[in-house]
Amino acid sequence: MRRSVTSVRVRYPEVDRMGVVHHTHFFIWFELGRTELLRELGCTYGEMEAQGIFMPVVEAACRYRTPVRYDEVLEIETALEKISASRVAFRYQLHRQGLDRPLAEGRTVHATVNREGEVIRMPEEYRDLLSRL
Repeated sequence: MRRSVTSVRVRYPEVDRMGVVHHTHFFIWFELGRTELLRELGCTYGEMEAQGIFMPVVEAACRYRTPVRYDEVLEIETALEKISASRVAFRYQLHRQGLDRPLAEGRTVHATVNREGEVIRMPEEYRDLLSRL
C-alpha cells in the first residue's frame, strides 16, 4: 500500500496552557496528510470540486498515545485503507520526525457527494486513481 509522508512543525497557537497540542489539531494535520496524498496522485480537492464531486468526512477517530509539544517536527503518514462505490477510508499515523513510535493514530471515512450533498458513486477516474494505492 502506498503511503504519503508530510512534515509539519507544531506552532505556538496549537498548544494549550500546558504546552501540549490541543486534540482538535490532529484532525487538521490528518486533512493536510490526505490532501498531500491526493496531490501526489495528481488529483486535488479543487479539481474534484470544480467537477461537482465532494468528499465530506462522515466518520473520524483518533487515538492519542503521547503528548505532542510546541516546536516539534512531526511526520503525518497517510494511507488509503479502503475504497467502495461511494466511500473512501484513510488511515493516519503521526510520528516525531525521524522516530517510528506513533504519537497518534487516526482514521477518517469520506462519502462521495454532489453539489447538493446527495451521495453519488465515485467517478471511475477517481476510483482508478485511488485504487493505485
